[in-house]
Formats: sequence, C-alpha cells, structure tokens
Amino acid sequence: MSPRLLRSLFALASCFLLAHCTPSLAVPDSIRLEKNSLHSFDGDVLPFTEWLPKSEPELVLIAVHGISGAASDYRPLAEHLLSDFPGTAVYAAETRGQGNDPIASRQGDICHRSEWFRDLYSFTRLIKQKHPKAKIVWCGESMGSLIALHAYAATEDPRNRCDALVLSSPIVAIRGDFPVWKEKLAHFLAQLMPSYRVSLEGLSGQKEVEVVKGVTHQDQVNLNDYHVERHTLRLLSTLGEMISTSAAAGQNLDIPVLLLHGGQDVFSDPKDVEKFASKLPPAATLTRNFYPESYHLLFFDHESTRVISDITKWLKKLKTSSNK
Repeated sequence: MSPRLLRSLFALASCFLLAHCTPSLAVPDSIRLEKNSLHSFDGDVLPFTEWLPKSEPELVLIAVHGISGAASDYRPLAEHLLSDFPGTAVYAAETRGQGNDPIASRQGDICHRSEWFRDLYSFTRLIKQKHPKAKIVWCGESMGSLIALHAYAATEDPRNRCDALVLSSPIVAIRGDFPVWKEKLAHFLAQLMPSYRVSLEGLSGQKEVEVVKGVTHQDQVNLNDYHVERHTLRLLSTLGEMISTSAAAGQNLDIPVLLLHGGQDVFSDPKDVEKFASKLPPAATLTRNFYPESYHLLFFDHESTRVISDITKWLKKLKTSSNK
C-alpha cells in the first residue's frame, strides 16, 4: 500500500469516527434552570449543586471542577464561604463528559471544547438572570481552570463572561519532563482513533502520582464513585491543545484574577505557572498565591484551610473594591 493511499485511508477513518461527534446547534428555548438541573445550550441536562446564603447574594461563584472530579469538590470552599462571608453563593455544575454526566456513554469523552464553553455560558447567563445584582466569579480547578480561562478568551459577549476569575492549580504548559514524542504520538492517535480510551496513569507512565500530601491519585479516586477510569484520546488531546495555548488565552484577560498553585504539583511546573502569570496583561490585575509545600488538589491538601482562607480574603477585597 502506498504512503499516499495510507494517509488517505487514515484521513477517511478519522472523518468517519468524528462524524458522530459534531457539536449540536443551540436550542434557545431549551436553556433553563430547574431544580438542581441545568438544561444547557443543546437541551442536554447537567446536574448542579448550589450553596445559597439566607439573603440575596451580592457575589456568586460559578465553580468548574477538574478531570475525574465533581461539583461536590467545592463543598469545603462553599461551606466556608457560607459561614465566613455571608452574601456569597456557590453554584457548581457537573462537567460534560465527566463521571456525573447523566449520559453514561459520554463519560470520559468530549466532542469539542466549545461544548464546555457553551455549558458555562448557558449556566452563567441563567445565574445572572437569577441574581441580576450579584458579581459573578468563575472558579476553576485544574481542568476547570483551563475551561474557565479559554471560555473567557473565546467570547466577547458580556452576557457570557464573569466579573473576576479564580484559577486553582492551572496546567498552563506541558511539563518539560514529558517526552515530546509521546505528546506528538497522542495527538496523532487522537486523529486516528479519537474514541480510544487510556488512563491518565498510562499516558504519563507513572503509577504513583501524589496529588495530596501522602495520597496518590489512585488512592484519591478509590474514594470517589464518580471517577472516570479511562478518557478518550480526543478529550486528552483537546486538553493538551488547551494547555499549549493557555498563554495566548491569558492575553484576553481584563478582569481581576486570583492564581493559586502548589510547589509540589506533579502536573504543573511552578516555573511554568510563574511565567504564565508574568505575561498576563496589566488589565488582569493579578493576585498570585504560591504554596511551596502543596500538591495538585489544593482544596483537599494539608494546606487547604489556608488556601480557602486566601480565596475568601481575595473575594472580600473584590467585593469592597466593586462597591467603591
């Protein structure tokens, strides 16, 4: 078989495999909130969790969880805010393609990054309608940080955007110790076999990845019934592309940004995060909190109390400055 024919067959196979995964067109009448359910841009339903104060909130956090995570990951932060910063609400939707996605066949997969963005836009518009006087803050953790960062950069419509942004443990560059050949191979295979699934450990080549001090990724996921064992190459390739273009997306930030990261984060080199932060435009009004002894899952790590307290202090300053 000639190389040219082989390439043509590969391209045809890719088109066939991707054809069933074209993002749906928006159905405006379907976008609505029901009790703990977001009816998103395409009519699909995503559960959400809310933590509401007794009075009408002046500030609302819309939280986006990480890979193999869930809305409940934000419970420690939300409960602290309810007790220490009255007037703040937290809404966290389950992310499309993750373990609490009601469409089981889609768990571990995503058609296109725009679906994540449009879910967040839909949720944001509806929350703004529900709380029209509140400031909106997006809070993303790990993969959720990527979604929030790129979603903000991908639209100029103020109805879709937040007023401030929290990026917790963002992965803003491919680590220098990750083999380039493996990165290129993953992207190639994602085009050839987009639905093929691999584990994060299999991709990294490491079985014991510490995400919390003294706790490995495998130990952590064993506690969660929403863990996704394997993700498609399409989803992992999408994340890889978003990581590689984080610096460019950051140039679109023109709102207050709180950046949180740990020195022991195996997924993100602190120097890469520092470089990303140094190149943000002045309009981003950046606050960067670095925790040298903390790992990837900051909300559950040994310094979680300090991290959550720092977020609360930043939000209080944000509220004070916006009231002037």
